Amino acid sequence: MSVEQRDIEVDKDDQQRINAFSRLNLRYDELDEEITSLKKNAQTYRDATEEIEGCMEDDGIMLRIGEAFTPAEEDFAVGKLTKLAEQAESRLTECTDEIEDVKSRMEKLKKVLYSKFGSSINLEK
Repeated sequence: MSVEQRDIEVDKDDQQRINAFSRLNLRYDELDEEITSLKKNAQTYRDATEEIEGCMEDDGIMLRIGEAFTPAEEDFAVGKLTKLAEQAESRLTECTDEIEDVKSRMEKLKKVLYSKFGSSINLEK
């Protein structure tokens, strides 16, 4: 049994769609990595805030700045961590919204490209 290959003409518009899909796929991967990192950072900030609030050391809190540690007031450290956590959560929301937009645009392009090229094109990861 021989499998007959269909020769499908790829015109300029098709090539542009394929390129757009490729760019969206790369952006999706970048956003996915950033979302994972932001989730980890936000959790780290929350954990650190809990540790500071539970700290009963007489020496107080030592805040790391670069490679050095410096004493800090508990309120200052908690405020700083809260601000960092809020920034991470805000960026996480932005990235989540953008990744959903990218995903829907990729799905639209997939439908168009698969309708023309069928199994001749692979748009899966």
